[in-house]
Amino acid sequence: MTLLLAAACATRAPDYNRSWAIFDAEPSEGNAVKLVYGVPNSDDIDLFAVCDREANVFELAFFTADSRMSVAEGTRTQLLVGPPEKITSLMASVQHHPSGEMMVVARVGLPPRFVRDWAGKRVTLAGQGTAMTLLARPEAAMIEDFLKRCGQ
Repeated sequence: MTLLLAAACATRAPDYNRSWAIFDAEPSEGNAVKLVYGVPNSDDIDLFAVCDREANVFELAFFTADSRMSVAEGTRTQLLVGPPEKITSLMASVQHHPSGEMMVVARVGLPPRFVRDWAGKRVTLAGQGTAMTLLARPEAAMIEDFLKRCGQ
């Protein structure tokens, strides 16, 4: 399955200046906690996971390589995520971000137990013509903290 993903999708160029971070959302965003992967202290993010404790929803989104927004917003698709040996398939949709980028967004009910599979491993994402592997490995303590803040 992993070979098929790599062959079928365009790959974003690796960027070694990225890392994982966890923080509580702004009060205007509700009772949520965020797990993000991107350039520290910037808006340059590849993936964000939001756990909204009040709505009991987990949202996972990543930005695709398609900056032309060639796919209509709301188009249903699949988001494949996880370490290569344990990929999780999620139903998702295409959304257009105000930055001009296209992203694939999946929403599932809590608890997002599959996030535990990411601890200490390189996380791979694929959806809507883009595949990438996040080079920094999230520490087990960060994943457990995220899930604990999610109420799991």
